[in-house]
Amino acid sequence: MGKIRYFIALWAAKLVYLLLRVLGRNATMYPGYIALKLCPDYLGRTKKSPHVICVTGTNGKTTTTNMIADILSECGMNIVSNRYGSNINTGVATALTHSVNVFGKPKIDALVLEVDERFSRLILPFIKPDYLVVTNLFRDSLKRNAHPEYIFSILDTYVPETTRLVLNADCLQSSQLLKKNERVYFGIDRLDTDVTECVNLINDFSICPVCDEKLEFNYLRYHHIGNAYCPKCGFKSFDAQYRLTNIDYENKTITVKHGDTEDVYPMVNRAIYNIYNELAAITVLSEFGADKEKVMAHMNSISVTQTRYKELKAGKTEVIRTMAKGQNSVSCSRTLDFVGNESGPRTVFIMVDDLFERRDSSEFMGWIYDADFEFLNSPDIRQIVVAGPRCFDYKLRLRIAGISEDVILCEEDEFKAVDIMDKDIDKLYLLHDTSTYDLACKVEEKIVTVFTQAQNAKGGEQ
Repeated sequence: MGKIRYFIALWAAKLVYLLLRVLGRNATMYPGYIALKLCPDYLGRTKKSPHVICVTGTNGKTTTTNMIADILSECGMNIVSNRYGSNINTGVATALTHSVNVFGKPKIDALVLEVDERFSRLILPFIKPDYLVVTNLFRDSLKRNAHPEYIFSILDTYVPETTRLVLNADCLQSSQLLKKNERVYFGIDRLDTDVTECVNLINDFSICPVCDEKLEFNYLRYHHIGNAYCPKCGFKSFDAQYRLTNIDYENKTITVKHGDTEDVYPMVNRAIYNIYNELAAITVLSEFGADKEKVMAHMNSISVTQTRYKELKAGKTEVIRTMAKGQNSVSCSRTLDFVGNESGPRTVFIMVDDLFERRDSSEFMGWIYDADFEFLNSPDIRQIVVAGPRCFDYKLRLRIAGISEDVILCEEDEFKAVDIMDKDIDKLYLLHDTSTYDLACKVEEKIVTVFTQAQNAKGGEQ
């Protein structure tokens, strides 16, 4: 009976996918929802492809997953991936549906799956990945994920013992996972910008997990990312087998050392958190056995997915659209740090409201007091535009960060904000939430139109 139920679920999911595609829908989750409704053990019953790679963690999952999937595809492998971020059990069920034919037999070489860390208990025990990349573990949405130690406990309980781990040696939280599993670590050597005391509002791993002594840092990059040791009991960060030894921003390359070999890879993105994502992808691809020369070559053509980062021109203005996860103070702080450390006069446009919360519920704004908006307190940032229903909450937070009221422009309507902001600027950073991507794209289109027209008109007057 179970086998019959499985095939009914498989065929129904494939049919629903085709119907949704005819209607112009992405169909990333609903086919999997149907499959799991008809067959609750669908994930366990579906036969897996010869290779399964999963990626989880608080931040960087989508970017890292897409890098791995793109490169394996470019290397000639037939892969299926949930590259649109449908990373809960229904999205994974949809991806599994695509990986098999109507007879339930695998028709691809590899599955590359992004897995939501909180939903991992419903996914990983059933698909039993060969490799699991854990990018990091940070404080995330308090409403959804509670504390990082809670997420740690889920992964530490439900990841199969047969899965080989690819872990961030610089993340004191996630590097401690599943001591019995085979593992390999990646990390970044000390940088000139590193410190030894945390400058962020959040540091969730400052006490030794063995003896409760305050940890000392050889170097600290942000939050609890760095290299630490306990002066009392000898606890220390793990050594990385894949070490990034040099970042060349001018030539846009990174140097990765593994054993006695050093290799130079193209830098996909200059933000340090995306450099970590690239290093994670390089590590798992190397362990997987991907051709190193092909990986290097294909890194040249890879870019961070446009839902996360995009650069374009609006007249003379360089527009950088980048995601800053709302409700996630660490992710938002990473983006604020990146924007704050960029060079030259610039404007920052913040539209980081949670679209679903503001429509269906009441958005929790306490998280913005854990995010480091102080990074925007720079004389080179000439204007900060905050738009959306919560714009005055952001204005208050910016004022607490010591930013002058003269710099801040508030407008509840994101499109009207484009009309009234300064258009004679060289750089504009547009920060959006995960749920406001579509809205941000429409605002971006208006920025291109309005800025180009305004600058052309000014040029004509001169």
